[in-house]
Amino acid sequence: MTASLGLRSSTALLALACALLNWNCGGAERKPNFVVIVLDTLRPDHLGCYGHTRDTSPNLDRWAAQSVVFENAQTAAPWTAPSLISLMTSLYPNVHQVATFYEPGQMNERVTTLAEVLRERGYWTGAFTDGGYAKPQFGLGQGFQTYPLNSGDTPDQHASNVANPRRLRSNVDRTLKWLDEVQEEPFFLFFHTYEIHGLYQPPEEYVKRYRPSWDEAAEHAKLEEVKRGWVERKEIDAAGLRLLLAHVEHCAAAKEMDKSGLPARMRELGIGSMEPERMELWRDLYDAEIRHTDHELERLLARLDTPQLRDNTVVVFVSDHGEGFGEHGTIGHGSVLHEENLRVLLMLRAPGVAPRRVKDVVRTVDVMPTALELLGAARTDLALQGRSLTPLLRGDKLPPAPSFSHALSLIGGESRLWSVREGDWRLIWDSQANAARLYDLAKDPLELNDVAAQNTQIAERLMGVLRAQCEVDAAFFGRASGPIGTLYAFDQSTQNELKALGYVNDSAAPAGDVLPRGIERPNYCGH
Repeated sequence: MTASLGLRSSTALLALACALLNWNCGGAERKPNFVVIVLDTLRPDHLGCYGHTRDTSPNLDRWAAQSVVFENAQTAAPWTAPSLISLMTSLYPNVHQVATFYEPGQMNERVTTLAEVLRERGYWTGAFTDGGYAKPQFGLGQGFQTYPLNSGDTPDQHASNVANPRRLRSNVDRTLKWLDEVQEEPFFLFFHTYEIHGLYQPPEEYVKRYRPSWDEAAEHAKLEEVKRGWVERKEIDAAGLRLLLAHVEHCAAAKEMDKSGLPARMRELGIGSMEPERMELWRDLYDAEIRHTDHELERLLARLDTPQLRDNTVVVFVSDHGEGFGEHGTIGHGSVLHEENLRVLLMLRAPGVAPRRVKDVVRTVDVMPTALELLGAARTDLALQGRSLTPLLRGDKLPPAPSFSHALSLIGGESRLWSVREGDWRLIWDSQANAARLYDLAKDPLELNDVAAQNTQIAERLMGVLRAQCEVDAAFFGRASGPIGTLYAFDQSTQNELKALGYVNDSAAPAGDVLPRGIERPNYCGH
């Protein structure tokens, strides 16, 4: 844990970056560009460059072959809003406080973002996202000169455009246009897409790669017949119920229909919520989404690979969190602190940096300090909880550092789950149950066996690390942020948008509810 990058001057850091990246840093040369591409909900084990056997990511795989690939990168939170803020501030959610689901609040303006630092140094800063929890209002907008709306938005009603299965293409279009406009200036580009996020609605041609007999029209026709029988007559057989459940993560029509009575019918028919065949379908649709995303990103990657940009641009690919398919009794993301949610894509390509694979555990909070060192933009007054990974880029070693995460917090009740990973060990603390679970990822990579009882000393040590981190968070909270800003009030349009993303259901608190804060320091460390 470091509060800054040390006492080296910006001049010395820029000289280090020039030496590391073989840049000509004479006075007439422009500053290096920096690009962060976030692929929302992407778990790396579904990419070829991370060992997936399917051909889901040919373009990303080619990019990985030119990059430093971090094989064990961990996110600070298993859902979008706190994860993205941690990425852009190098602060854990317990410090920046954008953490409460489903209204995460607005980060205090005292927090300094990566975009703010680079803008102060003369960078053009532009963010192009699909909205949702990647909207500027939560704090991501700090420091960006350009943060455009999505098609159909109004200034106070940002939408993620989830109803349009081609949203990624239009996002790439406007990003390329912006790159044309700033081509003579150093720039910081933040690009984000929800394409991979459920609902999984890839074009049919990509589904057929993994399900050759897939017929989208026939599937929807069968689904409509099943829905009509249930809505009009409350009649549904086992096959129809399985079809309806299968489409909950694929079709808005299935996800949004009135499901009252269906759980009882599932029990009557002996149908489980996570049957293997259904999980297999969702994995196929998820892989098809990745393949579609990989294809749509090809134009952006080609632009970044032109000689004009390739030789003077650092590019980071990262995901905010992963996705579960029943590995620990849940699907999706947000409430599980295991690898399927916490392990993320992280790879960095920079001029003069040799491609390599890094097995060390690193964190998404390390991205900002790494960027600042590479760009010669470090500031000794910043409170950062990550550390620069530039030694790993050179092939050197860094002392091990623990990674911390916590699950989503519901309005009216703080998160009860905390995680610390150190090397191959992960400890998960459930403050409500007053119990810790310990996993040895070296022997149990799927994290299925709690070995806390057999390794009490390790569990106690990691509990001590977690307690100490909460005290560190409290100190950083006062220095880096302070009390949270005014909550962003969700209007009906935004609530509908988050519902389309699967974040809001009928049991969620109504729009406009305000979590009573009144805090002067973090209050998540209830152990």
